Amino acid sequence: MRRLTAFVLILLCISNALAQESACPALQAAAFENIIERCAEQEAGSLCLGQTTVSPVLRGSMSAVRLLDEPGDAISIADIDWLSISSEDKTWGAARALFPAYSADDLEARDAALLAFGNVALTLPEPAPQPPILADVKVTAAQGANLRALPNTDAPIIAKLVVSRELKAIARHRGGGWLMIYATPELRGWISQSVVSAPFERLPTLDADADTAPLWLPWNRFDFRSGIDDAPCEGAPESGILLQTAEFAAPRQFVINGARLLLSGTAWLQAQVSSGMLVHVLDGRGWLSGAGGEVAMSSGSFSRIALEQTDDRALMPVDPPTEPDAYAYQELSRLPIKALPHETRVGLHLYAMVAPAPADGSSPLEELEADAPCKFSATSSGANIRSRPDPEAPIIAVMAYRESAEPIARAIGDDSRPWWKLADQIWVRVDATVSGGNCNNLPLIRVAN
Repeated sequence: MRRLTAFVLILLCISNALAQESACPALQAAAFENIIERCAEQEAGSLCLGQTTVSPVLRGSMSAVRLLDEPGDAISIADIDWLSISSEDKTWGAARALFPAYSADDLEARDAALLAFGNVALTLPEPAPQPPILADVKVTAAQGANLRALPNTDAPIIAKLVVSRELKAIARHRGGGWLMIYATPELRGWISQSVVSAPFERLPTLDADADTAPLWLPWNRFDFRSGIDDAPCEGAPESGILLQTAEFAAPRQFVINGARLLLSGTAWLQAQVSSGMLVHVLDGRGWLSGAGGEVAMSSGSFSRIALEQTDDRALMPVDPPTEPDAYAYQELSRLPIKALPHETRVGLHLYAMVAPAPADGSSPLEELEADAPCKFSATSSGANIRSRPDPEAPIIAVMAYRESAEPIARAIGDDSRPWWKLADQIWVRVDATVSGGNCNNLPLIRVAN
């Protein structure tokens, strides 16, 4: 009897495992589809649920019970102190936040988005008290203006501001003649009232030595941890967060796990104390700095910054970020970028699989033997690399004239024309290239619809 019971239990375990596997990655896809459909009217400053399990802890005495119960439910992000997203109870958590973020160089706020999924925990710092009154001011002096540490002309100059630079004033000096202003969320000081335009009478007074806090909007600063290498099945993404700003606008700035990230475009982030924080720039550009170092990243690259846990369990950088390197395109191509508010792509670091054009201007096929492995190079018009053998598929990179690559297969594409396959989801149409070597030896494969 005991053997029979044990056998039944084993069968049930196998059955449950197979059921869970068969639901994957459909479970993940459903969570993101919920965000696309049920969060379509999501308002800025809110967090919208894609799929349980998502558990917010709210500030003060506010209750979080049943606030995020069904896909499409939303709450104000300003009320969230801590957010846990997990894949427990045969669910796969996902949620999207929309919020404004300041640029790196001024106080212009534009929309940003954060999509968290899988196993993620975010901690939001207590909001710093903000000045009660902010007045828009502009530098009017043709020669520009000096921002000083104290309200007098002998004080050290913090920054030089050009004419027409837009600023925020929060107070007048109690002695008159000077304004306390912010040029960026963290760059603040005193400026002579004579070189700017402002409705001075609306501003309160402030002592010269008064302490002022940086201006930070909700969710511009946060700590987070996530799973790494934890994709539940083939075709499903790993845990992490997608962060997006408008690609062609000035970079928005964030402080994440104590490191500063300037972002113009879309990035994917993961973090653990043991592995550090990984920042992958999918589209656009990013600048990551911490522990005295900074790196610039372009689409298709990533950097890692080592972290340590402080006594209050916050994470802080302990080493400068690593030099950018190409990320694994095939793995990141599974990321749920369609659930972001702005259309984007997972970029390919071109030289991860494409050879640069010869420096001497020669053809890379010039000395290729007839029985050598197949190689092609782009024509003078260049060659688009696409995610499918389809001229309507997204362009993920562009090969310049005489850049070359070695394909692994051929296929007839959706346009009934031949295409080269470089790797999964990496294709180039044959008529945009010239080829050499033994290309007839390449397998001719069928492309799934």
